[in-house]
Amino acid sequence: MKIGHKINVTVASYDARGRGLAEAEVAENLVRDCVIPFTAIGDEIEATFVRRDHGFKVCKLEKILKPSNDRVKTSCPHAGSCGGCIWQHLDYKAQLQEKVRGMQSVFSKIEVQDKLRDAMPALEQLQYRNRMDFAVGWNGEIGLKEYGQWNRYVDLSTCLLLQPGAGEILQVVRDWMNIHDLQPWDVKFHSGDVRYVVIRDGISTKQRMVIVVIANAKRVDDQAKQDLIDKISKLDPTPTSLLIGEQPKIADLSYAESFSTLFGEPYITENVNDISYKIHPNSFFQTNTKMAALLQDVVLDAVEQVGTKNLLDLYCGLGFFGIAAAKKIESIEHVDGYELDAEAIELATQNAISNSVQDLCTFVAGEAENLEWKNINADTVILDPPRSGLHPRVIKTLLSNETPLNPETIIYVSCNYKRLEHELPSFMEKYEVEFIQPLDLFPQTRHVEVVVVLSRRP
Repeated sequence: MKIGHKINVTVASYDARGRGLAEAEVAENLVRDCVIPFTAIGDEIEATFVRRDHGFKVCKLEKILKPSNDRVKTSCPHAGSCGGCIWQHLDYKAQLQEKVRGMQSVFSKIEVQDKLRDAMPALEQLQYRNRMDFAVGWNGEIGLKEYGQWNRYVDLSTCLLLQPGAGEILQVVRDWMNIHDLQPWDVKFHSGDVRYVVIRDGISTKQRMVIVVIANAKRVDDQAKQDLIDKISKLDPTPTSLLIGEQPKIADLSYAESFSTLFGEPYITENVNDISYKIHPNSFFQTNTKMAALLQDVVLDAVEQVGTKNLLDLYCGLGFFGIAAAKKIESIEHVDGYELDAEAIELATQNAISNSVQDLCTFVAGEAENLEWKNINADTVILDPPRSGLHPRVIKTLLSNETPLNPETIIYVSCNYKRLEHELPSFMEKYEVEFIQPLDLFPQTRHVEVVVVLSRRP
């Protein structure tokens, strides 16, 4: 099969990335697996072979000859090309079923599939995200990268994952760049001015922060700043804060090293389960606020059920779980939180004060793998690592008998359940899996959040 070759196939399943998987006859009596993004099981399609990827032949969907029963009409005009939603064409019930199938497949490999609870479905399937980082393409596009491409961009007029108004903000920035001769960033040649437009929303507080990330903030003079203020201020709904961020590194980064506030506060606040959180432009916060409340409920219920007194919150971020535990669970005597991001730790300390639990909480900045927490006598540990999972030293120390740290309960919050296939067996040498609770925080994508509760074996 050569690039450009056309095939007619029926989609039989999905691969690990959520792409449709089908068998194609590439030569007489020779069949190969092909993946076709934006397809559904049962679709009969025409597709074109465009590239090879890790043993798969990747094809582009050209025509749907007979649609699957799971296929639905998409709401977004950019669906089918934008990398933000690979499953918007898929009925939500089918999305959830496929996520459950994927989890059952992974957890059966380590024989804990019987511990898997029913998935909690998303409360909202669109307009659920509280943050989106829109890249500025080398040709002046502002939006998200095309699916599977690192230097091609979809110029978005709207984004249905966010609250209304995102498209209007992006158009203001496009016009502003043209008026003031600010060049789009080129990721290949590492040149240009404007790199990202980041929108953060406080869902419960109705706050909206807009951050324009620039390679060199000196390129934005006073007149350009005032013009941007005037244009953004006229939008409906009007953002509550506007910032210019500077990121001089050549790496493709959407966060800024420094900020100047053009109007409003240099942060937003969000309320989850009656807990208030101050959020910095660079801070990690669960992207689905309403489902984050259910996630917090699941974790706190597990913390409370075992009568936790001393809680260690690793990868604590802004104190999302630790502060809520300190405020809501009577048995809690102290919470220790550790997080790499020093700014997040400063905000976690402020959040503890604003929620009147500062006497119960201590937050420290540092890498989890540096093990500064190893001598804490915690009876429960919450783990909420990034998608890449836990550092091996963290796992080794949690399971060691040579430190005072010997938790009765470990609560692992993961946004990458496939990583758990590699990590849980180590824990299971000393701990029993009580239950695995999936929550769909990411509708229209293949991702899902899971909470694993482990109790120490006698």
